[in-house]
Amino acid sequence: MISIVISSYRPDYYTCIESNIAETIGAEMIYELIQIKNPGVMGLCEAYNKGLDQAQYPYVLFLHEDLCFNKPGWGRVILDIFKGNSKIGLIGVAGGLYKSKAPSGWWHINDTAKYIYVRHGSKTENAPMHFGFGVHTQEQTVRVLSIDGLFIALKKSTGLRFNERLKGYHQYDLGISIDAYLNGHETVSTSLIDITHYSLGNIDKSWIESADTFFKIYARHLPLSVNINLTKTEKAELERKNYIHFISIAWKAGLQKIARKYWLHFLWKESFSKKALRFWRELIK
Repeated sequence: MISIVISSYRPDYYTCIESNIAETIGAEMIYELIQIKNPGVMGLCEAYNKGLDQAQYPYVLFLHEDLCFNKPGWGRVILDIFKGNSKIGLIGVAGGLYKSKAPSGWWHINDTAKYIYVRHGSKTENAPMHFGFGVHTQEQTVRVLSIDGLFIALKKSTGLRFNERLKGYHQYDLGISIDAYLNGHETVSTSLIDITHYSLGNIDKSWIESADTFFKIYARHLPLSVNINLTKTEKAELERKNYIHFISIAWKAGLQKIARKYWLHFLWKESFSKKALRFWRELIK
């Protein structure tokens, strides 16, 4: 039995996903569909928690409405994964093994640390985005640290909720993933569910501001990783790469205050190196 929560702002998208779910979840599955109408009136954390409060079943699936399931029977897959390992609190279809302390998306990691099984495009024309599965492992369900927000299945008994200090439409997935880890629950990504997502996320001012908020809340716990052994040098290089990327996009987005803040973090981390000073001079000239 699954409760499915969708924060909805496009009636046409919602009608399509409602029909697609009915056709593909599995004939024997008992489920409820909870629509949270959200034409920009609340952030996703608030919307998803409203849906979570309404959910009557033990497993709750949070979905973007701009996607479709390509193969039937995925409802049983969710139940089997949860019931197969009592430690699992979250299931996704795209995730990563490492989160740097530097502000970043969950995907700002090496490709070898990604486990993704998603298609992007339309129902008829789509390009698979596959990492990890069938390459680094033959397993079809792999433990990860964090998962992407297009598909988040949650075991309600964990008591996990979305962190409403994270406003808007970003970082909600990272927030609940890190909270799951900190509370002793495992998160997995699976290739057993075939989804096409009609859009790719974009990094804009709101994403940068949300990443800044995420840092304020979670930085003291980071970096974190599961199932990956990075050397000290590899960790330092990833932190350096993510700091430089975030500072650069913040500056170019006109968020100079945020850029300066993280350059100071970076400068301190790099022990006031000439490279860090030169990077800043080149950025602001």
